[in-house]
Amino acid sequence: MSYYASFQGRVYLGERAENGEPIKVRSPGNVADLILSLKTDVIEHYESQTGQRAVDLRLVKQKSATIALAIEEFTKENLALALYGNHVTGTGGTVTDEPVGGTTPVIGDRYFLAHPKVSTLVVKDSAATPTTLALGTQYTADVDFGAIQFLDVTGLTAPYKASYSFGEVTEIGIFTQPLPERFLRLEGLNTAQSNSKVLIELYRVAFDPLKKFDIISNDLNTFELEGSLLSDATKPYDAVLGQFGRIVQIG
Repeated sequence: MSYYASFQGRVYLGERAENGEPIKVRSPGNVADLILSLKTDVIEHYESQTGQRAVDLRLVKQKSATIALAIEEFTKENLALALYGNHVTGTGGTVTDEPVGGTTPVIGDRYFLAHPKVSTLVVKDSAATPTTLALGTQYTADVDFGAIQFLDVTGLTAPYKASYSFGEVTEIGIFTQPLPERFLRLEGLNTAQSNSKVLIELYRVAFDPLKKFDIISNDLNTFELEGSLLSDATKPYDAVLGQFGRIVQIG
């Protein structure tokens, strides 16, 4: 009986506890591609007696494996994994009299507030009796990004000061975390065999940082992550199943 394969399924990633067990397991969302590549480095010996210089021995010197996956969902967890970063969610707050525009603001230049997601914005000058600038006449504001452009400051006294409230946002850093290791699990279906179920587990994957991030693109963006499959010393060495992972045909 022929057994063909075409897999789909849900991928799960988990951090690893000290004993090797997966913890904080979650799905990164839709994974468009998941590729496992195995490689061996070998030494070849050539005989020198027959005149054929034939290979008579192949000695495996090293074994390695890499994993590549394309993640389509831009969650804070996926971004943090791809960027070797943390994700932090602020609580929001208020700012009073934040200087904006410097001592001589240029009409039409864009100036940035310390926070995005701004509301109740009020901009005043520094006169003895401060003047409140008129939105739309003397300045414009992009409250989502926290940016100001001055239109007409005739008769006003710099520096200008902004008071506002700001909302909760999530921030993700870059290169703030060491190399991340994850337990990877695919709970899959073999669509070439009437959706028979298959389980794939890779015990220890060390992910590389994101090689390329198409920030502006005409296509649907994806995280194309690569990593190396490492031996998991917490698993007992087994001549059949080994210490790297397993594929289980459930049926």
